[in-house]
Amino acid sequence: MLRRLVQTTRGRLLLLVAAVSFVMLSTAAVLHYVFDQFEDYGEALWSAAVHLVDPGALVEDDDAPQRAMGMFQAVAGLVLLIGLLFELVSETVGRSIERLGRSDPPVRARGHLLIVGSGDLLTEVAGALSLAPKVGEAGARIVVLAPEEARPSRRRLLEALRGQAGATRLDLVIGDIADPSGFDLGAAASAARILVLPSSGGPVAAEAADVEVMRTGLALEEYLDERDAGPEVRLLFRRGRNVDAVWDALPSSWDAVVGDRTVSATLRHTITGLERLPDLAALVDTRGSADMGLMAAARKQAAGEGRPLRLTIVGCGIDTPALLEDLAEAGAERFALTMLATREAFDTYLGRTDRAGVSLHLVELSKGDPEQMCEALTRSEPDMVVVGPSPTSWDLRSADAEATLAVLHVLRALGPETPVLAELFLPEGIERLPRDPRLLPISVLEVISAALAVAVFDPDRQARLEHDLDVAEGRTET
Repeated sequence: MLRRLVQTTRGRLLLLVAAVSFVMLSTAAVLHYVFDQFEDYGEALWSAAVHLVDPGALVEDDDAPQRAMGMFQAVAGLVLLIGLLFELVSETVGRSIERLGRSDPPVRARGHLLIVGSGDLLTEVAGALSLAPKVGEAGARIVVLAPEEARPSRRRLLEALRGQAGATRLDLVIGDIADPSGFDLGAAASAARILVLPSSGGPVAAEAADVEVMRTGLALEEYLDERDAGPEVRLLFRRGRNVDAVWDALPSSWDAVVGDRTVSATLRHTITGLERLPDLAALVDTRGSADMGLMAAARKQAAGEGRPLRLTIVGCGIDTPALLEDLAEAGAERFALTMLATREAFDTYLGRTDRAGVSLHLVELSKGDPEQMCEALTRSEPDMVVVGPSPTSWDLRSADAEATLAVLHVLRALGPETPVLAELFLPEGIERLPRDPRLLPISVLEVISAALAVAVFDPDRQARLEHDLDVAEGRTET
């Protein structure tokens, strides 16, 4: 108990008060009741208090008991009050000053874009900011509210964001991303638009990240309702099935950007044809080195032979379930699917997931066995191949490195007419891939950045793209 007390400022203060009280009460009692000093106990108690705080009171002591006890009281006062009390006060004041130095003042802004929770998702945020002028808006003020975990890297984060924002005025504040105190820092009530991102990154933490976005969204909804504020709100989720579970709890006027569905839609329409979707086509083969005609030729050959398109998927990752759902929506009978993946990756991302009626033939691979992969590719005789990462950790670069090696092995095993779609997380991974005409590389973070930029900066363009997707999928008449 005593050890716990001395570990806190409040506990040490309580012990100090108890010690001072004990000295005052005990010495006053000894002087009055033992040595018969002072007319009553109250006068003795007052004398003890004076001696504790003012050693100069010793000159007023008349006899030996008063002088001896007064000396003890003065020394106790010097030790307890001047020594320990001043130390506690200075420690408390020092901590308060340190907290004030760490805390950020609230920004004074109105009509701005507030980005909440960007700690580990710098790439998406920076990418979206860099795309803002391309999708119809530049110059709007941006405020980023990052979580406390981002404070140690504040300078690097701010430099990177401002580097991408260009001439746009950008402020960074650090605070609680799911609390009114943090929303006050970012002036959320006066914002024109708010974008909520998960502050935790990593491909294997999708559920935790999506729950965090939901938690921030619910806190933000309550905050805005109390202040009668109605900015446009967009939220980034990683998995569509998580959005389906939580969306009824959020306002219907809000919108979501869903990572796996955005990427899977890009892959699906690349496989089935991008001719009617120029906005989506711009996200594929940003280097301009691929022969897009190979995709059309593969589809034409399968249709001419009256058979499904033979599609081989190498690797199994977070976007794979959404891709299968998209292919099922496009018509499961149109595809003959073979998956080459390790059992670990398959069980992690797909083994316990409903595959929306898509028939899938799994060929188990041993990790790091290119010869086995080449043999399996030869047997599957694919018209097209999709290669993606199979992440087993938070490290995006490690996942991209494994996927890059898989792409190189696939290109070596295939003939000159078979197109390969390569999905990597990071844009820099795309630049390291060979400029092979068969290869169409897609960066997950670039696709998500583009979706964020369009959703936030140009909602009309987003609506047109959604309409074009519906037309392409046969849900809407042209």
